[in-house]
Amino acid sequence: MRRGVIHAVTSALVMAIAGTSIARADGTKFEITPFVGQMAGGEFEDTTTGGDRDVENDLDYGLFFNVNAGSPDRQYEMFYAQQGTSVEGAVPIDIDIQYLHVGGIVNFTDVQPVVPFFGITIGATKFSPDATGLDDETKFSVSVGGGLKYKFTDHFGLRLDLRAFVSMLDTDGGFLCASTPAGAGCAITASSDTFVQYHGSLGFIAAF
Repeated sequence: MRRGVIHAVTSALVMAIAGTSIARADGTKFEITPFVGQMAGGEFEDTTTGGDRDVENDLDYGLFFNVNAGSPDRQYEMFYAQQGTSVEGAVPIDIDIQYLHVGGIVNFTDVQPVVPFFGITIGATKFSPDATGLDDETKFSVSVGGGLKYKFTDHFGLRLDLRAFVSMLDTDGGFLCASTPAGAGCAITASSDTFVQYHGSLGFIAAF
């Protein structure tokens, strides 16, 4: 009799554990997070005067896409961000700065209901000047950052994201250059080997 009770209890526990595993497997595995934020920082050097030309702080927008990497604690991440801004100077240069990155984040899910996270990504930065004859530039970049997630339902929430972007530049040559029949020239040049920007955004999480 006792053996039968033990067997029944053991079976119930196994079924409960299996049920929990199935419930977790059927939980959300993807997150899509459109966001809007502010991008700050970044500077170049004027090819004529040698003075600094700062990139104006401006709004940016984009999208995070996350996939669980075995558990909700770890996620693969891909994101795109775009900032429409200008390079300050006597003759400002309108420019779009775009980031396309992949990487991963760690969610500290033992802290609820607001979940901190930390992540690192790598990818490319594209500089696209809005000026006739100037060429686009694409450079390797990395980002390091973190933030907070708050889920008000299983499928919807908010994401606060703070991060730094570091793009690798070449100080030996010009930047945003043009080649015309009248000759070649560069509007600006890199002021250092790195171009650093800081980003803060608020996004709306849709989880599936």
